[in-house]
Amino acid sequence: MKTLIKKMMSPVGNAKRKPSYYEKRRSKDRRQPGFVVLLVVFGLLKIGSAEPRTPVPEELQYLEEPNRGEWQMPERVIDALRLQKSDVVADVGAGTGYFSRRFARQVAHVYAEDVDPEALSFLQREALAKVTVVPGKAENPMLPPNSCNVVFICDVLHMVENRPAFLRNVIPALKPGGKVAVIEFYRRELPVGPPLWAKLSEEAAEEDFLKGAFKLDKQLTFLPYQYFLIFTK
Repeated sequence: MKTLIKKMMSPVGNAKRKPSYYEKRRSKDRRQPGFVVLLVVFGLLKIGSAEPRTPVPEELQYLEEPNRGEWQMPERVIDALRLQKSDVVADVGAGTGYFSRRFARQVAHVYAEDVDPEALSFLQREALAKVTVVPGKAENPMLPPNSCNVVFICDVLHMVENRPAFLRNVIPALKPGGKVAVIEFYRRELPVGPPLWAKLSEEAAEEDFLKGAFKLDKQLTFLPYQYFLIFTK
């Protein structure tokens, strides 16, 4: 989940990330704290609207580009998860809280996990209600055991070097009947998202989950640039 990740995305919109950024990215992964946009740091936050309440640092602004909603379709994504008011959701790689803010308006509680100090600091300043910021590790989101109905991972898995270990560390956080939702960019040339070499194919993502004894519950195709998979244990 995510930058909380400087999730190897180009800034949302038409602008492209600088080539030097991608060169730097080639040798890094979630193990580099200042590199990824996953939400982290225990604390209580306060949520009102779907927009940030405090100025977004320059390094994280690509996560909040105004036209991101046109292709990310956050409301439709959340509707597809069929959340209940009593649910607890973990937003892994939350970054600026783009999804965490929206989840918090619909569920009982949100864990916003990230490994990037700048993202975590921003989330703390946001002080969103019903959101606990959780400092994660490269291969462990550090979520409380048996705490989540849904673990949501958007544009994060392609940054994880050891995905099998990461997924093993997600399992203990799931409540009985819990789900893991994954969104990643299709592995082809697109107007937004990370460069082709950085993308994780849908087939590879599904294979990782199946090897981890997950079952594919839903395969959603309404997003124009990303695949959206929901797994159960």
